[in-house]
Amino acid sequence: MIRKPLLVVVIAMLATVGCLDSSRLDTPPLGLTEESYFSSESEYFLALMNAYAKMTDYYWYHGGAGAILHRLYHLSGDDITESGGGFSAFELFQGISSTNSYTGEFFDRSYELLQRANLIIEKASAADPSEFEDPSFLDYNHGEALFLRALTNFKLYNMYGTAPVVTSRLGSEDLNTPRSEGVQLLDQVIMDCQEAINLLPDSWDSANRGRAFKDSARGLLVKALVFRGNYTGNAQDYTDAYSAYQTISTRALTPSYTDNFDALKENNEESIFEFQASRTPSNDNVWLYNDGPWRGVETMSTYWGFFTTENNSARQNLGGPTWRVTEKVFNAHGTDPRIAFFTDSERSFTKYGHVALDVITMDGARPSSQNNPRILRFADIKLMAAEALLRSGGSKSDAIGLINEVRTRAREWAMAADSIASMSTPPEDYATSETDDATILEWIMNERLIELCGEENKRWWDLKRWDATGDVDLSTWGGDLNGFSTDLAASFQFDYPTHLLWPIPQDEIERNSAITSNNPGY
Repeated sequence: MIRKPLLVVVIAMLATVGCLDSSRLDTPPLGLTEESYFSSESEYFLALMNAYAKMTDYYWYHGGAGAILHRLYHLSGDDITESGGGFSAFELFQGISSTNSYTGEFFDRSYELLQRANLIIEKASAADPSEFEDPSFLDYNHGEALFLRALTNFKLYNMYGTAPVVTSRLGSEDLNTPRSEGVQLLDQVIMDCQEAINLLPDSWDSANRGRAFKDSARGLLVKALVFRGNYTGNAQDYTDAYSAYQTISTRALTPSYTDNFDALKENNEESIFEFQASRTPSNDNVWLYNDGPWRGVETMSTYWGFFTTENNSARQNLGGPTWRVTEKVFNAHGTDPRIAFFTDSERSFTKYGHVALDVITMDGARPSSQNNPRILRFADIKLMAAEALLRSGGSKSDAIGLINEVRTRAREWAMAADSIASMSTPPEDYATSETDDATILEWIMNERLIELCGEENKRWWDLKRWDATGDVDLSTWGGDLNGFSTDLAASFQFDYPTHLLWPIPQDEIERNSAITSNNPGY
């Protein structure tokens, strides 16, 4: 279901004011129409911010106890587990169907965001630059909307695989769009990123920090090309991905690993794109859908209660134990400082919710976090580039060098703090003389697991694409230490290959006549 964009809501509010006098029911609301609205830079800006704000729906706490979409991002791989059982559907793959409310909500919110991005693309493309004092903002807005559309489609591909490709605003005459086929969603992601790179600025000033810029699109392009190469076997995608990585010019690894999860170190030099969590102008309402924020009370915060130890006030929103790093990961990599620093008793894992890194606001009915989810960061892209270089037949020593850059940062960060060094074994560099592809790929896979442990949409998506390349065989995985390593005692029900994708929501199938079947197995 496509929600009304902010502009429609504003128009409706003005219409209500105009209709207080019953004798003027047929009078246009203060002369405001869609055509007249997009006449100034500030009006484009407000519409664009409405698209960015829609991302809040991925990260907020809403709708009652435990009603968070984070379960979709964190629990289906082998890096994070939880023992309470409240989120077992996505950790144990139990009872996932086309009527599941969480897969349905993510689908709906994503297409609402696409609708808002497509509005900006349409308006910015059609506008006459000569009518504005600084026409460059049209290109910037256009590029940002393309990036948001690409990022959303990247998520849709990895979650649903065959979700519809929607590249224009949906009207009453074109609501029926068929499921995509193959890697069509990834194709669109790549095209949008390539176009966005030509439109976006190199950087933003401090007042606009957090908006997409050229390297945001380049980073996402690297990932999308590697993913497409994994799923199609097209070696050229790996070559193109490494070339795209080489054009990233403004990003660097932060000296401190924890800067990437610290509410006071947001939008730093390693950040490629992150959701801008913040305190609302008025009281934060964690139950109110974000469609503005034009009243100043919609939530713009995030929720990290599952990564917070139990004595922290943020856990008032969610009962049960803190989510854990799996026994499998802890046994293999628990002494690495990037795992050890965030691991408390009973393997409780506190990334983002670590007491030294989070910032909690107590406005409104429930505590909430202002700590930005880092959606894309340079370490992730650097490791993707190492994989692209290896798979394209490039320099093995250069690929190992990229891995070592990530390990060097981890080592120097740990050694700089006695408390971290004493609790862990800082990683050493790998030998750049290694020539065995399988060994180097295993190094990359392990490094991604350690470096990105507990971060959204990383491990599960990696496992699925490596299954597609034959480097992992998920068909043999169960819930034990050789597989998903769940702490839950209930029956594990992973059905391969059905559960590699979530189902297209039944509501969408019923309202979209062009969709006549669901993903296989549903």
